[in-house]
Amino acid sequence: MNPADIGLTWKEVLYLTFMAGFVWFELKAIRRDIARLDKKVEKHNNFDRRIIRLETLVEVKEHEQCQNSVTQANND
Repeated sequence: MNPADIGLTWKEVLYLTFMAGFVWFELKAIRRDIARLDKKVEKHNNFDRRIIRLETLVEVKEHEQCQNSVTQANND
């Protein structure tokens, strides 16, 4: 083996090391983005649950008002 071969090998090792680091940091950033998006999805789902709950309450109130109207009409 001559020194030129060793130099090329070290260059390849350094290249692979830096590329592995780059890939690692990219994967870390992707995981962070996924976690951030999951939080947004959870927040959206939370809003959906609250809206459904409010719509249900409104329907119940409307139903009670209708029942009260019918009851008052029958009493009159």
